[in-house]
Amino acid sequence: MYQTKIKSIKKIGEIECYDLNTPKYHNFILDNGILSKNSGKSWSMLSVAYLIDPTFEIKQVAFSFQEVMKIINSDWFKKKKWKVILFDEPQTSISNRQWQSLTNRLFNFLLSTFRNINVILLFATPYADFIDVASQKLLHCKFEVKGHSRKTNLTTIRPKLLQYNSRMKKFYEHSLWVSFKGMMGGATKLTKWNVPKPPQHLIDAYEIKKSEFTNKLNKSIQSQLDVMDDKQIKKDKKDSGEEEVIFDTGDSMQFLDDKEKQWFEYIKTHPRKTKAEYGKVFKRHPNALIRFYEKCRRNNINIDDYVGK
Repeated sequence: MYQTKIKSIKKIGEIECYDLNTPKYHNFILDNGILSKNSGKSWSMLSVAYLIDPTFEIKQVAFSFQEVMKIINSDWFKKKKWKVILFDEPQTSISNRQWQSLTNRLFNFLLSTFRNINVILLFATPYADFIDVASQKLLHCKFEVKGHSRKTNLTTIRPKLLQYNSRMKKFYEHSLWVSFKGMMGGATKLTKWNVPKPPQHLIDAYEIKKSEFTNKLNKSIQSQLDVMDDKQIKKDKKDSGEEEVIFDTGDSMQFLDDKEKQWFEYIKTHPRKTKAEYGKVFKRHPNALIRFYEKCRRNNINIDDYVGK
């Protein structure tokens, strides 16, 4: 770091290393021996929540929209004087890439209507535009983390009031003004807010909860990747003509009713007829046969091995 003096330089030979940097000042923070590019957004918002409400607890930290709703609807939260919630990593559940989803629409409903219950909802996200634009329009202010001092344990925040102009379709940012009462009353522009480190009991509880969230998220990602791999393997086999032929089994046949099972057994013993021919036997319109074929295909009953064109 530019403001840190070098104590000594020792030659250790050539090893593989990585050159990482942050924009503008290119500063780093060495945390527990690991080079970290984190800005301290979560800890600083944890501290802001504690400054607002000295009784703030770790159960007021949420990592999903569902957790936010559980907190808001809980009896213990409704009784609190200061109702503060920290929504950490919201982009994992209300991403702007999913703006059309039901979750995002419900979240916008919440932001539009919960002002009357005086809930302070703090977001901790790497970038504001990770949240969809519709939600951003309903936010009141933005805190930009500008840096952290290891010497003073203070995180510098730049608070900004947000204003959205619907006609220009543009966001405007304004400085936050703080009023003082008493003999020294007045107002001053707050361009820099030095937020202290949160209390240790909150840090310890937060790190445990964040680790649980991260582990659960990683398992979910792995599970989704496994599903994608399985689908890709099946697609590759189908494209190459190596797809396994799946015949009817007891498990798949359970999706057919008794009459449909009779149809299927007849088709197996009298294959290669047209839909019109089978329709005459079953006394059904050919369209009914089309629906029956599709039902078989959806349940991995390979009807196409027996029917004609």
